[in-house]
Amino acid sequence: MNKRKYANRPAGIDVSHHNGKIDWAKVKAAGITFVYLKATEGATYKDPTYDDNYAQAKAHGIAVGAYHFFRPGVATKSQVDNFVAAIKKLNPGDLPPVLDAENPVLWEGLSAKTAADKCVAFAEAVKSQLGATPVLYAGSFFIRDQLGGDARLAAYPLWLAQYRKNDPTVPKPYATWTFWQHTESGKCPGITGNCDMNVFNGTLEQLAKLTIPTPAKAGEGVAPRSKKPRRKA
Repeated sequence: MNKRKYANRPAGIDVSHHNGKIDWAKVKAAGITFVYLKATEGATYKDPTYDDNYAQAKAHGIAVGAYHFFRPGVATKSQVDNFVAAIKKLNPGDLPPVLDAENPVLWEGLSAKTAADKCVAFAEAVKSQLGATPVLYAGSFFIRDQLGGDARLAAYPLWLAQYRKNDPTVPKPYATWTFWQHTESGKCPGITGNCDMNVFNGTLEQLAKLTIPTPAKAGEGVAPRSKKPRRKA
């Protein structure tokens, strides 16, 4: 990644139980502004570190999102149920949920349309239950080869996994990317070993607008009624 070009863009990480115990104070001090946590995989698995990492990251003022590792050989509805049960609800300041579609071996034997159908079905069900449009995490070649560059995918913001020093190559049907995972071998204070590193394609203000808003209090945003003097009889 061109560090100079993206120096002012919000930096983030994504983690799971594989990253072990995390010192979130050090992560925050390192300038990390957002994190995606693995929540679930398939129909039954929940990452054992999700709840604690969510609470700790939020407590340190880091924008948090959750992702689900999708297994195409497992019923989509059961995966949606697993993901929603783990998250329960989206809270103010949370990032949109993520559908993690990767590993071409898992998708062998499926047509591009069938594969895209599964992704869209999962995303729409999650959107219906959690109230936010999911992000699609995938590699450029995966979107092209496994998902056939299906036009329907453009409805979901792209988190592009592509490890290169130059600007990422955006696959059809996308015109741009929202998040970019630019390395899987980065280093982040507070995390032992390698760590996935990401950048947001915008400003901190734009990242904040992507998060779940705080509900307006009763009466907020409503123009006060004008008080006209009563006519005397």
